[in-house]
Amino acid sequence: MIGLILTILLVLAPYQAPAQQISDAQKKDFLNLLKTLPHKGEFYLPVLLALTNKDIEGYDIYPFAALSRGLCDIKEHRQYATAHFGEIRHSELKLFWAAMLFNEGNPSTEIVHFLKDALKSEAQARLLDEITGPNFADFKARVIAAPHN
Repeated sequence: MIGLILTILLVLAPYQAPAQQISDAQKKDFLNLLKTLPHKGEFYLPVLLALTNKDIEGYDIYPFAALSRGLCDIKEHRQYATAHFGEIRHSELKLFWAAMLFNEGNPSTEIVHFLKDALKSEAQARLLDEITGPNFADFKARVIAAPHN
């Protein structure tokens, strides 16, 4: 969970000096800050899903995707994200979550439908290719073959 907190801090903090220029006082302040943050995804997940494209504008999407990946590793968070999938506001994060939840097995009909539609869009299919990497062909075949109502 510390990794999730560090990811959030890296996303929100501007780049500073290399590690060799960090003082012991800065390290202590950082560790004290970590103690004040919630340590469970129950805090992060609803906020993460509520972020819009405008909220994240100007930020690199990768830390948000990395945070999502870490949260998706926990069964309760996958269940929450599946139940609240329609509430994910950021278009790329929604695509990322859809791919992760699909790959975890037993995706909802809503997720399967979303992915099938995404594969019809050249831009979204390209993003899914980036998200899934060398397994894209297999991922695409499994999505196309997945039943949905």
